[in-house]
Amino acid sequence: LIFAQIFYVVIFTWTSVTGGENGLIFSRPHFSIPFLYDVRFTTATLHWFVLAAVAGSYLILRRITQSPFGMVLQSIRENEARTRAIGYPVQNYKIVAVMLSGIFAGLAGVLYAIQNEFAAPDFVYFITSGDTVIFNVMGGIGTLVGPIVGAGFFQLLRELFSRLFGEQFPYLIPLGVVFIAMIIFLPQGIMGFARRCLNK
Repeated sequence: LIFAQIFYVVIFTWTSVTGGENGLIFSRPHFSIPFLYDVRFTTATLHWFVLAAVAGSYLILRRITQSPFGMVLQSIRENEARTRAIGYPVQNYKIVAVMLSGIFAGLAGVLYAIQNEFAAPDFVYFITSGDTVIFNVMGGIGTLVGPIVGAGFFQLLRELFSRLFGEQFPYLIPLGVVFIAMIIFLPQGIMGFARRCLNK
């Protein structure tokens, strides 16, 4: 959150490069494959491209979490002191984990900007970072599917409440109430609740 705020200030003030408050406006990229066809990011093409990127990212992250490296990360999450005691360089593993999260978060940001054909300082504002935290908590922390489910559930609620209450009533208030209720009654998120129901 701190780095996001620092970058927000830099982007907002470095108007010659970032466009400042107005942001950057650009067209969707296209490229040509020799002797084949031109690839243009229309709405349908972009949809399938993003879906492929999400599926590919999921498979890569799943492979990482099931690898020895991923097992060490899970060990650090469960008991950092014990992991350090048996000889693993915990700090190095954490650095690599942060780098990996930055790579995939950057990919998501690029796809989001391509979809909107616009990049604004608000994209790195701390509220955007807060949304990703909410996605994880709602879906289930410590899972790969959880953030996807949480993001879908959050967007669904936001759309529902915005249509139900309109502009006269801030829809974020009932959304916040639902989020607080989930923290209290479903601390493991939607995926944790689903697993608990299936195990009964």
